[in-house]
Amino acid sequence: MAAERRTIGMGMDYSPSSKAAARWAVDDLLKAGDRIILVHVLPKGADASHKELWKSTGSQALIPLPEFMEMNVQARYGLNPDKEIMEILQAASKSKQGSAR
Repeated sequence: MAAERRTIGMGMDYSPSSKAAARWAVDDLLKAGDRIILVHVLPKGADASHKELWKSTGSQALIPLPEFMEMNVQARYGLNPDKEIMEILQAASKSKQGSAR
Protein backbone atom coordinates (compact mmCIF):
# COMPACT_ATOMS: atom_id res chain seq x y z
CA MET A 1 0.00 0.00 0.00
CA ALA A 2 1.43 3.36 -1.03
CA ALA A 3 1.92 6.00 1.64
CA GLU A 4 -0.51 8.89 1.47
CA ARG A 5 1.09 12.17 0.42
CA ARG A 6 0.35 14.84 2.98
CA THR A 7 0.39 18.61 2.74
CA ILE A 8 1.76 20.45 5.77
CA GLY A 9 1.13 24.17 6.11
CA MET A 10 3.46 26.34 8.20
CA GLY A 11 2.84 29.97 9.09
CA MET A 12 6.13 31.86 8.97
CA ASP A 13 6.96 35.29 10.35
CA TYR A 14 10.73 34.53 10.50
CA SER A 15 10.87 34.92 14.27
CA PRO A 16 13.15 32.56 16.22
CA SER A 17 10.12 30.55 17.38
CA SER A 18 8.73 30.13 13.86
CA LYS A 19 12.17 29.01 12.64
CA ALA A 20 12.32 26.48 15.47
CA ALA A 21 8.85 25.24 14.48
CA ALA A 22 10.04 24.84 10.88
CA ARG A 23 13.03 22.80 12.03
CA TRP A 24 10.76 20.62 14.18
CA ALA A 25 8.33 20.07 11.31
CA VAL A 26 11.14 19.07 8.96
CA ASP A 27 12.90 16.82 11.49
CA ASP A 28 9.95 15.23 13.28
CA LEU A 29 6.81 15.59 11.16
CA LEU A 30 7.77 15.57 7.48
CA LYS A 31 7.85 12.21 5.71
CA ALA A 32 9.21 11.36 2.28
CA GLY A 33 6.87 12.66 -0.42
CA ASP A 34 5.10 15.18 1.83
CA ARG A 35 4.64 18.75 0.66
CA ILE A 36 5.29 21.81 2.83
CA ILE A 37 3.42 25.01 2.14
CA LEU A 38 5.06 28.02 3.75
CA VAL A 39 2.56 30.77 4.52
CA HIS A 40 4.34 34.10 4.76
CA VAL A 41 2.91 36.19 7.58
CA LEU A 42 3.44 39.92 7.28
CA PRO A 43 4.12 41.86 10.47
CA LYS A 44 1.27 43.96 11.82
CA GLY A 45 1.10 47.26 9.98
CA ALA A 46 3.22 46.07 7.04
CA ASP A 47 2.29 47.58 3.70
CA ALA A 48 1.96 44.72 1.22
CA SER A 49 0.17 46.79 -1.43
CA HIS A 50 3.35 47.14 -3.50
CA LYS A 51 4.04 43.41 -3.62
CA GLU A 52 2.87 41.70 -6.79
CA LEU A 53 2.10 38.47 -4.90
CA TRP A 54 -0.83 39.98 -3.01
CA LYS A 55 -1.79 42.80 -5.33
CA SER A 56 -5.05 41.54 -6.80
CA THR A 57 -6.38 38.84 -4.47
CA GLY A 58 -4.60 39.13 -1.15
CA SER A 59 -3.08 35.70 -1.71
CA GLN A 60 -0.97 33.84 -4.22
CA ALA A 61 -0.89 30.51 -5.94
CA LEU A 62 1.85 28.16 -4.80
CA ILE A 63 5.38 28.73 -6.04
CA PRO A 64 7.53 25.57 -6.09
CA LEU A 65 10.78 25.90 -4.14
CA PRO A 66 13.12 25.51 -7.16
CA GLU A 67 11.27 28.31 -8.96
CA PHE A 68 11.18 30.48 -5.85
CA MET A 69 14.95 30.11 -5.45
CA GLU A 70 15.48 31.92 -8.76
CA MET A 71 16.55 35.48 -8.03
CA ASN A 72 14.37 37.01 -10.74
CA VAL A 73 11.25 35.40 -9.21
CA GLN A 74 12.11 36.80 -5.79
CA ALA A 75 12.79 40.24 -7.22
CA ARG A 76 9.60 40.20 -9.30
CA TYR A 77 7.53 39.66 -6.16
CA GLY A 78 9.55 42.08 -4.05
CA LEU A 79 10.62 39.37 -1.61
CA ASN A 80 13.86 38.87 0.25
CA PRO A 81 13.56 35.33 1.65
CA ASP A 82 15.19 34.42 4.93
CA LYS A 83 18.41 32.52 4.22
CA GLU A 84 18.06 30.19 7.22
CA ILE A 85 14.52 29.12 6.29
CA MET A 86 15.48 28.61 2.65
CA GLU A 87 18.35 26.34 3.75
CA ILE A 88 15.97 24.35 5.99
CA LEU A 89 13.51 23.90 3.13
CA GLN A 90 16.20 22.98 0.60
CA ALA A 91 17.68 20.38 2.96
CA ALA A 92 14.22 18.93 3.60
CA SER A 93 13.46 18.77 -0.10
CA LYS A 94 16.68 16.87 -0.76
CA SER A 95 16.65 14.54 2.23
CA LYS A 96 12.94 13.71 2.32
CA GLN A 97 12.35 13.91 -1.42
CA GLY A 98 9.42 16.15 -0.67
CA SER A 99 8.18 19.26 -2.29
CA ALA A 100 8.59 22.53 -0.43
CA ARG A 101 6.58 25.53 -1.61
